[in-house]
Amino acid sequence: MKVVLDTNVLVSAFLRSKGKPAQILSQDSKFELLICEGILAELTDVLNRPRIRRRETYLEHRVHEYLERVRASSIWLTIGEVENIIPHDPPDNLVLACAVEGNADYLVSGNKHFLDLKQHRHVKMVTPAQFLEILATSKT
Repeated sequence: MKVVLDTNVLVSAFLRSKGKPAQILSQDSKFELLICEGILAELTDVLNRPRIRRRETYLEHRVHEYLERVRASSIWLTIGEVENIIPHDPPDNLVLACAVEGNADYLVSGNKHFLDLKQHRHVKMVTPAQFLEILATSKT
């Protein structure tokens, strides 16, 4: 099973070690995580924002370790074409392009723009809770 985790899911997994997004990452042997440079760049940017830094008492090395873990456990994609499917939030188009380019089965997000789409081409949009249910019923 191939999966793209939206940046908001990756950020939540870092900030809340017991939340649903973190539970998803802890089961990464059950799926192939797809990522592109744009998603990793956005993740890096968000984790280094002052309001995130103020909320958490983590050290910079923890961010670095997390980013390295995501890099190492992911299949890297180069994105060719980025369609303008979500015109009011252009960065979302890159995440969607990553899912399409990688032939992902699921795009996991808490983002209403994705969830309202329900599906784009062959990619199903699901929440972290829905994806955990899918993982629970899938065969490894």
